[in-house]
Amino acid sequence: MPKWTAKIFITEAQNMTNEIDILALAGRLAPIMAASLLGRSHNGYDYDRLGEVAASIDSSNFAVENFKRAMRFPTDEALLRHAVTTARTDGLFLEFGVASGRTLRIIADAHAGKVYGFDGFNGLPEDWRPGYPAGSFAQQPPEIPENAELVIGWFDKTLPHFVVHHQKPVSFLHIDCDLYSSTKTILHWLKDAIVPGTVIVFDEFLNYPGWRAHEYKAWNEFVAQQSLNFSYVGCVPSHQQVAVLVEAAK
Repeated sequence: MPKWTAKIFITEAQNMTNEIDILALAGRLAPIMAASLLGRSHNGYDYDRLGEVAASIDSSNFAVENFKRAMRFPTDEALLRHAVTTARTDGLFLEFGVASGRTLRIIADAHAGKVYGFDGFNGLPEDWRPGYPAGSFAQQPPEIPENAELVIGWFDKTLPHFVVHHQKPVSFLHIDCDLYSSTKTILHWLKDAIVPGTVIVFDEFLNYPGWRAHEYKAWNEFVAQQSLNFSYVGCVPSHQQVAVLVEAAK
């Protein structure tokens, strides 16, 4: 056998050995890494971490079934900017849940017209999920762009007056209020202004433990009550944001 042929066989054998070693190492490390990821201890697994994993799996299955035509975006800002620029410009542009004003500034930057931001700045009115009790996100009203206006107070107190004095359809709606109750209040008072062509971005639609009990639930109840047709048009797979477009009756 020529020397060069022997060298090839030896090299291939070494490569195979290396591959076997790597596979064996991966096999030994896999349960260790999984235990670390899921918070495994001598007492069991960390159920908070397991809850997050379960919520992500549930959200993934939901996305496979429902987001076939939805555009994927890397960040909430990218989704917001796209949604704002594709919305009709002749209606209302509203945000519910202003907090620090970060997303209100994004919306106001992407839209040349007026943007209204609703928030009581007292934090969540009730407990949301672990780590977010009532009062979370309480802060002082932020500085806002010239084309934005704050509507300060609880939604159920400010919306009745607002809809009477702003009888226009909603072009763009950003719901960033986390809770089922708050989302339900928003949709109730805007039901006559949410029309075909309305673009809605939900900030906490899915991908966290308990997601089916909050914005997702309020939206699906509203859709059933109003007999709406809609499509999912955008999402942020690594986070919780989802955009929908209200469509004409079929």
